[in-house]
Amino acid sequence: MNIKKENLGKNKIKLTISLEPRELAGYFRKSFDRLSKEVKLDGFREGKAPYKLVEAKIGHNRLLGDGVDMAANESFRVAIEQEKLMPLSPPKVEIKKIPGYSLDETEIADDLIFEAEFEIMPEIKLGDYKKIKVKVPEKRKSDESDVEKILLHLRRQKATFKEIERGAKTGDRIEINYEGTLKGVKLDKLYSKNHPLILGEGNLIPGFEDQISGLKMGESKEFEITFPKDYHDKDVADKKVKFKVTLADAKEVVLPECNNVFAKEFGQETVAKLEKSIAKSLEQEIEVEHKNMIDNMVVEKVLPLLTIDVPEILVWQESERMLETFKNQIESRGMNFEKYLTNMKKDIETIKNEMKPQAEKNVKIGLMLGKVIEAENIDPKDKEAGRRALEKLVEIATGK
Repeated sequence: MNIKKENLGKNKIKLTISLEPRELAGYFRKSFDRLSKEVKLDGFREGKAPYKLVEAKIGHNRLLGDGVDMAANESFRVAIEQEKLMPLSPPKVEIKKIPGYSLDETEIADDLIFEAEFEIMPEIKLGDYKKIKVKVPEKRKSDESDVEKILLHLRRQKATFKEIERGAKTGDRIEINYEGTLKGVKLDKLYSKNHPLILGEGNLIPGFEDQISGLKMGESKEFEITFPKDYHDKDVADKKVKFKVTLADAKEVVLPECNNVFAKEFGQETVAKLEKSIAKSLEQEIEVEHKNMIDNMVVEKVLPLLTIDVPEILVWQESERMLETFKNQIESRGMNFEKYLTNMKKDIETIKNEMKPQAEKNVKIGLMLGKVIEAENIDPKDKEAGRRALEKLVEIATGK
């Protein structure tokens, strides 16, 4: 077997592989033996029929195609092992020269020559991470107000809704239709129908909810409002936008009384026990939050030490994984994903492009931890290898 390696740039390699008749004959025999077991001919045991009868039954073209496929697949595997290459994607194979077919090498005309293009893992370098240091932040503390907020959230889960004729006020659940105009031009991104919110929770830009407070169902109002300077959409940040808003629906939120009957709905005998359970859960949440904060601080310290030309295919694969997770999250809330995209005026490619920066960062973190696993002699087959590598980094950075 002859192998010619060509670097195509951007982590892409092309191998040109040539197989002589002597090598091909071995692959053709293996292929023939496998296919001949599928052939049943009267008067002959399985695999014992004469070659010419089997060839006539299977067909010359199928024998040649299967033999060439086997030769290409197995010789490619041997070639990447010999060249010490790690493909990140299945190869794009192109047959450049196809041989004649025979089980006798002396009867095989021409070599098999094919090209295989694929991406490989680039060289990864990680600087001296053992010198990193981070100052451990103080753990936040919970108080009675945190428990009260969660109790209010639980009460809202069990809330009922009452029709109203009055104007909407803080605490009401409402739905609004709105459209925004910037310099006389209506923007799709500033349009929504039946947009739900609890009035007064401040989920919209500052001042917006104040403008619609007091509206009755079916009433409309026009007003101008300036978006914050640090608003995430730079097209409208620090810009004055004219809105027309219609109150499509409004209901009073009736919260259940916080008593022992309510507590039992959450598996606790009394309100006091429910509050104690909430406080315990809060402590556990704070502990996890604190650990994640330290982990993130350490990762942000180590990432700049990583040198790599991140392969696009890994970013694409991570984007696909993130998209699937996001889709599952949307559907777990009882929403149709396609309808969600329509309401958000986005398509799958837009979502994936928005995810791409984080996907690339996730890939870098994974490759960084891979280098730590290697450097710290952590068993890469261990399912917890990544976590152990991160723990080692935290230990180094914090001295704990």
